[in-house]
Amino acid sequence: MFLANVLDDPACQPIKKSYEYWYTFMEKDVEFWLPDSVWHTKTHSARVLLLALLIGHQKNVNDEEKYALAMAAVFHDSRRLDDGIDQGHGCRAAEYYKEYCREHDLPYNEQTFYITAYHDQDDSLGLSEIKKSPGLNERAILLYQIFKDADALDRFRLGSDGLDVRFLRTEEAHQLVDFAKELLRKSSENYE
Repeated sequence: MFLANVLDDPACQPIKKSYEYWYTFMEKDVEFWLPDSVWHTKTHSARVLLLALLIGHQKNVNDEEKYALAMAAVFHDSRRLDDGIDQGHGCRAAEYYKEYCREHDLPYNEQTFYITAYHDQDDSLGLSEIKKSPGLNERAILLYQIFKDADALDRFRLGSDGLDVRFLRTEEAHQLVDFAKELLRKSSENYE
């Protein structure tokens, strides 16, 4: 199991089973268009999944919200065309998520769709689109912020100055900065 060396950390115990379930789902069922990507791999998505579940747990999200965060994490970079900015990969991944749910008779979650679709956009656009959607509420905004922070916390993979903590949205994410650095280091150990 990827990140098994991290999952035994007491902080991870409350989300361990969820992480294992969603990691296995991603490995088995989610197709990535850039399997040889340098920066946007399933390994990156696995770290984002762990961080999203941790922040969600700390924010006391409910089971439906955990589902939304987990699905966003495993699908969010699945439809990248390149390792650059690739603005629009979020919308492609959201459409893949929606179609996947339809084809596999899985529950579709509108929050997951919006989180995934706008994770690669400026917050002003993402938050605006969430607020305009009649089926979403303030909790969707919280989930969007949790997810964006989880994705941002893995920016250390881009270099030691890859993350500007001033742009983190939640207090919980600020508290996980050192954990995210350590998570990257430990996940690299799996490949040495």
